[in-house]
Amino acid sequence: MKNLILMISIFLFASCTAQDRNTASVKLKPAEFQKAMAADKDFVLLDVRTPEEVAEGKLEGAIVINFHDADFKQQLEKLDKNKTVYVYCRSGNRSGQAAAILNEMQFKKVIDLEGGITSWKAEGFKTN
Repeated sequence: MKNLILMISIFLFASCTAQDRNTASVKLKPAEFQKAMAADKDFVLLDVRTPEEVAEGKLEGAIVINFHDADFKQQLEKLDKNKTVYVYCRSGNRSGQAAAILNEMQFKKVIDLEGGITSWKAEGFKTN
């Protein structure tokens, strides 16, 4: 009986730990996103849009990895998992999916731009 209780306790602890690890992403509105990046000293800014979308402008310093690339996850593996990753797309859908993938890959912290670059521009923030 003691062994059963011990096994259940270990299972529950492991399950909770895995769930906690996958809740590292945060969605921020453009002003909050910009403020967080300005306060951060060492981070990765990730644009997951297509080349055609990127041609319309991107955030300065962004690394572009097309979400639709067949080797998307392999390209993410090249990023530093210990740095905060700020991720965005056009409207927030793909960046939300990318944030979930980054969490599964155990990146330290992921911040997703709510509404994507569309909301960024709508609030008057600039792109290159």
